[in-house]
Amino acid sequence: MLEMTPRRTFLRVSAIMAVTLGLPLDVFAKTAKRPPARFTADVRRVTARLRLRPNRWQWIVTHHSAIRQGNASIYGRAHRQRGMENGLAYHFVIGNGIDSGDGEIEIGPRWFKQLKGGHVSREAINEVGIGICLVGNFENTRPTVKQMMAFRELVDYLRSDVVGTKIRFAVHKEIDPGRTACPGRFFPTAQMHRLYGRGAKAKIA
Repeated sequence: MLEMTPRRTFLRVSAIMAVTLGLPLDVFAKTAKRPPARFTADVRRVTARLRLRPNRWQWIVTHHSAIRQGNASIYGRAHRQRGMENGLAYHFVIGNGIDSGDGEIEIGPRWFKQLKGGHVSREAINEVGIGICLVGNFENTRPTVKQMMAFRELVDYLRSDVVGTKIRFAVHKEIDPGRTACPGRFFPTAQMHRLYGRGAKAKIA
């Protein structure tokens, strides 16, 4: 006989309640499996207040900063000095513990204002592409464990609650081939494609 662990007890009671209430049997299981917002609490709170246009975003494009230090504020100033009137080119920056928290997700002004990105050379992708930058040079080192946990949680949240699972996923070098190695050889690009698909196979308008 199987031992009645708390989870088994929960699922058994949930099934009885579902049948009694005439609900699908998996309704409680789906609720129970929803992961906690460990890294994305601020993103969820901010995004819930935004007015998002349907189909506004069609791509998620991943970058590294290519330098070990930095955060959203530092990069924002640098991008303004390079002539970007909207400052920080990315919508989100994920820290590595040096100038912001390890795994801390900073929200850029472009996400607050729902402005196009400035993170790739193809303007058609900037118009509809959410830019996520992880701090670090992943040609030399790997992202931290917390950075990847935060990245996964952010992308999962965007896909499940904000933009939908049909959004295309790519890394920078796939959008601008031959121009950059971003996000570096130590970023787990193949693994992320297994999770989120390979949007760059599709035609880039």
